[in-house]
Amino acid sequence: MTSAPMAVAPAQSRTILRTTESGDFLMSDYLGEHSDGSATEGFQAYLVGQKAEKLRPHYHEVDQFQVVLDGSGRLGRHAIGAGTVHYSDAYTVYGPIFADAPDGLSYFTLRLDPAAGLNYMPESRVKGETRAGEHFTCAIDDAAGATGKLDLLARTRRGAAAFGVALDLGGVLNADALAECVGRGYAVVLSGSVAFGDRTLPSGSLIPFESAVALEGLSGQSDRTNLALVVFATLSEPTQ
Repeated sequence: MTSAPMAVAPAQSRTILRTTESGDFLMSDYLGEHSDGSATEGFQAYLVGQKAEKLRPHYHEVDQFQVVLDGSGRLGRHAIGAGTVHYSDAYTVYGPIFADAPDGLSYFTLRLDPAAGLNYMPESRVKGETRAGEHFTCAIDDAAGATGKLDLLARTRRGAAAFGVALDLGGVLNADALAECVGRGYAVVLSGSVAFGDRTLPSGSLIPFESAVALEGLSGQSDRTNLALVVFATLSEPTQ
């Protein structure tokens, strides 16, 4: 197991344009490289700027979260927009992802272990890899009070979970609030800004963590700051 890297602000990301048969995608690497198939361990995080109207159903070889930062569209049957969180187990098919014109859709892909490429369906069915794993799509409540308390949005039977939290100016995350956020994962600054350690992190920043306890003391630096916290499964098999 590798230790969590430092927080990453948008200005530290590296962006390239990828043109595919589906259309254009702006790929901004935050941690690792989205196209590096040689990496075998370590956090992997990148921001997808989907300009293409549709990304076909597919699956990946690792568990992953996606967190929408901006724009609007649909994921399968679900309308999605800023603050939507999607989770899928490894080898679990999801999609398609539709991006609304003209602005498209921007969403983070967040993983504990790296993977490269997509296994499109139905042609990847011949690999015999797909599973009926768990997945969920949920959304942060923008109208929730800025209390500093975590709002559990969804959790799988293996323990992967998504939380929303809002902070007012000077509001602080404390150990009590973070107690139910168990596991390795990420904090995503969706709006506003936060002070974390000796840095001020704007909207679109990521904070990877080995334990949510590392977020203790994080404080809001705007009138209202919204964050998504996601943690990956702690169990290898689901509880009954």
